[in-house]
Amino acid sequence: MREKIIIIDDDTETRKILVQSLLEHEYEAVGYPHSGQALVSFIHSHDPDLIILDLSMPGAGGLNLCTELRKFSDKPVLITSHHTEDYLRIEALNRGADEFIAKPSSFEVLLARIRAHLRRYKRAFPVNQRHLIVYPGLQIDPTTHTVMVYGKEVSLSSKEFRLLVVLAKNPNRVFHTETLYDLIWKDIKHGDIRTVMVHIYKLRQKIEKKPSEPLYIHTVRGAGYKFNGSVSLLMESMDA
Repeated sequence: MREKIIIIDDDTETRKILVQSLLEHEYEAVGYPHSGQALVSFIHSHDPDLIILDLSMPGAGGLNLCTELRKFSDKPVLITSHHTEDYLRIEALNRGADEFIAKPSSFEVLLARIRAHLRRYKRAFPVNQRHLIVYPGLQIDPTTHTVMVYGKEVSLSSKEFRLLVVLAKNPNRVFHTETLYDLIWKDIKHGDIRTVMVHIYKLRQKIEKKPSEPLYIHTVRGAGYKFNGSVSLLMESMDA
């Protein structure tokens, strides 16, 4: 299977050249010209192996886009830019970029960097582990329907598991209660959406150290629920 690369750049000619060159080197490449929520949805749906992001994207800008990408993706992000000031390089790396590549740069150099980062990612995340959804203290395996909390397996009902997977796969996205009900209980035509609240309560009892002060599943008042994509290793300090 060919590895997928997304080129995010508002320059049409740049996108076309990179896409064509990568296709000739047996990569599956696609360009995207805009920033914003549509881009986030696009990346979710394509699940690329690597992202090339231009720093000077209009609207949100490359640095903010990189921050947004890091909320839900750990795939390599290479930022490209005509601006090479040290403070921009530092900020890009602080925002989660894996490398800062100055423009203009030969395609051969860019290709070498792409290959290097893809190799590094493969070593860090073997194929047999890439399906896992992993957060500090929490590991979800959709293929075996198992959940590990601080190294101990917890038992979830099928609906609890599906609810957790939907939330954890979409960190920081707010799901309205009605939306969650439609997604998880779509086979039940007439039901009580309060069952979502009941299942959220049960989930918290099983995966949260302090269910009354949840780290993973947050309530968004007047809207619904979201999974905290900013869970930090500092949570270890909250041991009772």
